[in-house]
Amino acid sequence: MGHPEDTASKKSTNVRSFLPPPSGTRLLRLGFQALQAVAPEAAERWAARLFFQPRRGRAAARLRPAGLEPNAFNVTVGDQRVAGWSWGEGPVVLLVHGWEGRAAQLMPFVAPLVAAGHRVVAFDQPAHGESSGRTVTVVDMARAIARVAEAVGPVHAIVAHSLGGAAAALALDGGLDVARVVLLAPAAEPAHFARALAAIAGLSKARTDGMLRKIGARLDIDLEAFSFADVVRRLRAPALVIHDPADREVPWSHGRSIAAAWPRAQLEAVTGVGHRRILRDARVIELAVKFIRGDAASILDGRAQVLQGIG
Repeated sequence: MGHPEDTASKKSTNVRSFLPPPSGTRLLRLGFQALQAVAPEAAERWAARLFFQPRRGRAAARLRPAGLEPNAFNVTVGDQRVAGWSWGEGPVVLLVHGWEGRAAQLMPFVAPLVAAGHRVVAFDQPAHGESSGRTVTVVDMARAIARVAEAVGPVHAIVAHSLGGAAAALALDGGLDVARVVLLAPAAEPAHFARALAAIAGLSKARTDGMLRKIGARLDIDLEAFSFADVVRRLRAPALVIHDPADREVPWSHGRSIAAAWPRAQLEAVTGVGHRRILRDARVIELAVKFIRGDAASILDGRAQVLQGIG
């Protein structure tokens, strides 16, 4: 049997994280086609800026899981206000959403973790949800994690989704100390998503390469060569990586590479949850709570194990 990513790669990647409504997509593409014809460098700059500009969801935040009342707080990260909430008492578990997400997406984890004896903390990243700002980088997201952790800490565990997992890895690499880490469909290679945006915008190869260079310059990395798998090699906290092999937004290969590189990681394949339903799937939540409690299967030889027999 082929690897899960062999099947997934035959499907077109769903990049709705960057995708406006259908009419907006057509206008975006037309705008870039015209701009790159007359002002190619301006097209690269515009596309690079768009890469760092999340759309805010319109759904009202639902922050009272199982009737639990949140304690609201705010912290300042640089010149941005970051909105956060907490529930329960005990060792802190920090919930971290991904790109164009918000704290409310992770509410299904709150009641089970509170019942397990934890104080649960969630927040909206800068330029997301109820926090301020219009643009944000993964480095900014990592700083927000570190600042929230400083305000509510010490932090026992982190549960992070998608690009939030990459930001959590940066925060941990920067000195944040936790006992356990759960990553849900983590993103490993930012160039994958930058190229997807370029395809939506209809950028030529030359303009795509220029956009990648400008994104990399802002992040101070070689975007084409960079992978968060290289960051996690330095981390020592036990980690559980949960991913759906059929995820069409963040490929299974990203989660697998992160789990393989993390010195004390387990990889769990959970099917049928995609990229968003993974945040409310009962199996996923149970695995995460058990792992944070220390009840999960032991980590063997410091190498990632695929517990469901998929690999």
